[in-house]
Amino acid sequence: MEREWETETLVGLLERTAASFGERTAVVDRFERMTYAELLDASKRIAGFFFAHSIEKGDRVIVQMPNSVMFEVVCFALFSLGALPVFILPMHREHVIEALCEASQPKAYVTSQDSLDRECYAIGARMLERCGSLERLFTDVQLRNELSSGRVVECDIESPKPGDVAFLSLSGGTTGIPKLIGRTNGAYSYNALITARHCRMDADSVMLTAIPAAHNFALGTPGMIGTVLVGGKNVMCEYPSPLEILDWIGREQVTIASFVPTVSSLCVRYRSIDASDDIGSLQYFLVGGSVFSPVQAREAEAAFEARLVQVYGMAEGMTFLTDLDAPDDVRYGSQGRPRSPEDVFRIVDEDFADVEDGVEGEVIVKGPYTIKRYFGDVPANESSFRDGFYRPGDKGLRLPSGDIRITGRVHEQINRAGEKIMPSEVEDVLMGMDAVSECAVVGVADEVLGTAICAFYIGERDIELVEAAAYMRSRHMEDCCIPDQLQRLDSWPLTAVGKIDREGLKEAAVHGGK
Repeated sequence: MEREWETETLVGLLERTAASFGERTAVVDRFERMTYAELLDASKRIAGFFFAHSIEKGDRVIVQMPNSVMFEVVCFALFSLGALPVFILPMHREHVIEALCEASQPKAYVTSQDSLDRECYAIGARMLERCGSLERLFTDVQLRNELSSGRVVECDIESPKPGDVAFLSLSGGTTGIPKLIGRTNGAYSYNALITARHCRMDADSVMLTAIPAAHNFALGTPGMIGTVLVGGKNVMCEYPSPLEILDWIGREQVTIASFVPTVSSLCVRYRSIDASDDIGSLQYFLVGGSVFSPVQAREAEAAFEARLVQVYGMAEGMTFLTDLDAPDDVRYGSQGRPRSPEDVFRIVDEDFADVEDGVEGEVIVKGPYTIKRYFGDVPANESSFRDGFYRPGDKGLRLPSGDIRITGRVHEQINRAGEKIMPSEVEDVLMGMDAVSECAVVGVADEVLGTAICAFYIGERDIELVEAAAYMRSRHMEDCCIPDQLQRLDSWPLTAVGKIDREGLKEAAVHGGK
């Protein structure tokens, strides 16, 4: 008997939904909207256009586009051909893209000429000159003109199968060149299914995509694919600003949204100044991508007037979510549980032995939609997998409720004069100060200490180190955990996926915050 993760293809989801909900709105952006019937027709015609330009099953195609209706059209066009989109985020720049082109050997590049960020097209043009495998550069303007022409090219191709790789996504993390991850049709459809089911999505659901749609979180947790699966409406928010996000929620009656912590915090700060936007339609919002503190979680629920679902997920597969009806302490203080009955997670020590509940250790995972290796022959295939488990590199602990709490990165510990300190522990205490609304702690090389503790924060006023030290001691923190540097910022430096750029913070610490 076939299992749920062995039955579906991504294009099959769209075809079935279009047959059942053809006249319902599928996707909206600031310029246009399409019904499911129109989305299926447009994706078929763009697939024909790609096919006429020699894009075939198995070919890799770089896709670097803003959140838009055309992004969704391009995705399903390539899915139907069995060609593999290589999802590049709009914020990624030349050195990363060039390395990814070298690793994936793409045949074509799809980008935007319409976006305000003209650099995406310029990079695509330069990649066409420099990457030997690239044969063609397509733009959203060109594809829109093709749709307007009315031309239809029949594709004489073999339909994709559930076990076929559907696309290549990028590993998370904040430094270095991302690794490529091959996700199969069946496994990724299942990922979207279990998360959409958990979030109680149906044909009346309206999903706001406020982070890059090419990011795993926005693509299939439950994201764009989960919305297609249930026949809901996907709202493509191009710029993750509070003004645009809150306007979209009211205008399209959004019921569920996904944010990274930095975007959520921006909206919370905006709502503290102006809470006039009508966001009463919002029922649930998901926050993931990096650790979300209990203080931030509580403030976000109050600001959005909706139920928080914390997410601990990874492009490599495994997805944890908090229960919609979980008590406050679990909803605010954990990242939930895996959502497939077949999922397994363990918390282990340095010898790969299980630790007791409540004891911090390395998180390892395996399950039917979690990869067994990265795309290509890369060193991480040796270091990131062991005994059938994937090692995401995170530290965490299992709560008595069975939920997981992520506490940091395995290699994130600060070794200050021989004392091992987790940045998250310092951050949690500093977040209790009235003048601190957000906080991030990094380690910086120091000739005397080995590694010094530098705390950055966003808040209403400057805080002297002596004040922070007194507060931390009043909370029973050891002196070795007190920051050596304390710097206030107006905003965070961010990575391409919207996480706090901790490497950028380390550089700022070295240069006195500049």
